[in-house]
Amino acid sequence: MRKARLVWVDQVPLVFGLDWVPLLGVPDRVRTQARREQASHLALSGNPPAALGLARGVSLRQSCWSAADLLTRLHPRGTVACVLTPDPRTWHVLACHEGVVLARADRGYPDPDMAAKAIEALLLAYPKMEVLQADPGGGEILQRLARQSVVSTPLTRVRRHGPALVGLLVTVVVMLGFGWNRYVGQAQAQPAQDGRRAWEQALALTLARHPIHGEQGTRTLLQALYRQPARLAGWVLGNLSCQRNMDGPHWQCRSEYRRLGSQADNRGLLRAAPAGWRVEFPSLDVAHASWPLTLDGRAPDPLGLPTTRLLARDWASALQAVLPAFTTLRVDSPRPLAIPAPRDAQGRPQPQPDDLPALALRPLRVEGPLRSAALLAPLAQSVSWQKASLSHAPGTRPALRASRLILHLEGSVYENRR
Repeated sequence: MRKARLVWVDQVPLVFGLDWVPLLGVPDRVRTQARREQASHLALSGNPPAALGLARGVSLRQSCWSAADLLTRLHPRGTVACVLTPDPRTWHVLACHEGVVLARADRGYPDPDMAAKAIEALLLAYPKMEVLQADPGGGEILQRLARQSVVSTPLTRVRRHGPALVGLLVTVVVMLGFGWNRYVGQAQAQPAQDGRRAWEQALALTLARHPIHGEQGTRTLLQALYRQPARLAGWVLGNLSCQRNMDGPHWQCRSEYRRLGSQADNRGLLRAAPAGWRVEFPSLDVAHASWPLTLDGRAPDPLGLPTTRLLARDWASALQAVLPAFTTLRVDSPRPLAIPAPRDAQGRPQPQPDDLPALALRPLRVEGPLRSAALLAPLAQSVSWQKASLSHAPGTRPALRASRLILHLEGSVYENRR
């Protein structure tokens, strides 16, 4: 978990290094998310807000501003990036698109070559991006950012306590003042409460079958694919597939290797196989390897899931921005999340509460070069993956959408329809 950095420019405190994520949930709940992420400050980027920035470790109590968000105020149209040097040993990349901070920007690097590579990666997704030419150290741009703070909103401090404590005291007072009436009401409403509890349990079980993997889970899955050898002891990878089991975080992976050289043999492949592989040889020139993969997910919080409007406006727009790097990036129509109706003691279906969350899943299908997959991770905040596979074509000539290693991903994105 990286910490943000505070840099003073013309007596204006600018904050670098926020973690930016697409704002796919309800904007009113960003404080709750910021507290959960242990952020000290937050920022909303875009009008209407489309990205949430989280700053960690900023102890300053006076007003301070996000340098990345100030750049969006200076360049509300188009795609713009720059490299600044807030100190002699840091090269910091800022970038924005149509007035919104990009999720993969606002990062510092220890040498200029790494910063240049970060700019190149952004250009792959945004070919028309303008890279601002800064003077040595970027002092002029830094000064423009500082001047922009006069007419811009500062970062919002994230308070740890206060409203929750007040709410607790109010709850205690209500319980003391209306204890007897509540006791009588509970006795009368017990069947209804039992029905609600049964539906809530059914919803929880259904959500557990479709865990959200999010950005971290997506990166873990990609790292597992990166680690698979394309060539091993004279054998070459043909294809690889991983599929999630219906229960728990366990996946099962299987790959096919073909014997390439005349000197390659089964014994050599068995010696070189990674730990945990189970290798079988259906023929003299083909080997099948299987191994388990653990990919943790989290149970979705219905209140924190993106609404239909936000998915269509912001998340889809973010996908459109990275579409040039993929051959297929398809999001299908939503399908209501099916919750089996709980039954009472007589076996009759219990009525569904009117205010039960109305959730849906949109099937998501991705295909493209394995190297492009890193662009998806920041956009997977509400995604549950079911299947991943790789196909290996050694003779392919690399291009923007072509690669020797082609990734196929299948999953679903959650949608709150209320």
